[in-house]
Amino acid sequence: MLRTLAIFGAGPVLGLSLARRFGREGFRIALVARTRANLDHLVAELARDGIEAAGFTADVYEPDQLAGAVAAIKEAYGRIDVAEFSPGGGNMGEGIAATLDVDVENARLILDRFVLSAVALVRQVLPGMVERGDGAILFTAGQSGIYPTPFLGNAGMAQAALRNYFHTLNAELAGKGVYVGAVNVGALIEGSVPHQGIVRSGQPLEFEPEVIHPDVFADGFWELYTKRDRVETLVGSFGQ
Repeated sequence: MLRTLAIFGAGPVLGLSLARRFGREGFRIALVARTRANLDHLVAELARDGIEAAGFTADVYEPDQLAGAVAAIKEAYGRIDVAEFSPGGGNMGEGIAATLDVDVENARLILDRFVLSAVALVRQVLPGMVERGDGAILFTAGQSGIYPTPFLGNAGMAQAALRNYFHTLNAELAGKGVYVGAVNVGALIEGSVPHQGIVRSGQPLEFEPEVIHPDVFADGFWELYTKRDRVETLVGSFGQ
C-alpha cells in the first residue's frame, strides 16, 4: 500500500526537496499551500521525477481551511501517513520582532502562526494515526527555540513553545506507533527567500551566514522518520 506524505506549507525550496526525498522512497505527496500556481509548479516538478503528487489549496494559518485540506487529502488518498508542518515559507520574516520590540500584538501573531496552527493540524491528523497505531508528525522548527536570540524575540518565544509541544507529544505517544519530531533550521536554506534577499542586496554583512542546501534538511527529516531514535535534530550551526 502506498503511503502518503502531506506537506502543510509546501514551498518550492524545502518543500520540494522534502517531497522528492520521501517520493524516492515510494511515498505519494499531498502538497498544501495558499496559491494554485505554486502547487501546480510543485506537482509538475515532482511528475518529472516520476513522483505522484497533488496540490490542495489552503492557508495553513486558518483552522477551517486546514481542516478542509486534511479532509480533501483523506478523500483523495484514504489517509495521511506522515504530516509535515512548514509554516511561513517566503513570508516567514514578516511580523518578527526583536526582544525589546515584542508587544502583545506581534507576540500573538507569531504564536498563532507557529504554535496554534501546529496544534490545529495535530488535532486534525492525530486521531486517525492513533486509531491505526501508525503515523508520524514532523515539524520544521527554528534554532531560536533552542538558542535564545534577541533579534528573533517573538519568534524565539513561539519556537520554544513549539519545541515543548513536540517533545511532550512524542513522550505521550511513545508506544502508540506514532512518532513526532522536528528538524530545527540553524542556517540559511539555499534558494530560500531570505537567502535570495541577501544575495540580491549585495550589501556587506557583519558575518558570513551559513548556507545549506535544502536536500540536507530533507535528509534530516527522513532520518528522523526512519530511525525514530530522537525527537529533534539541528541542521546548521547558527546560534551555537
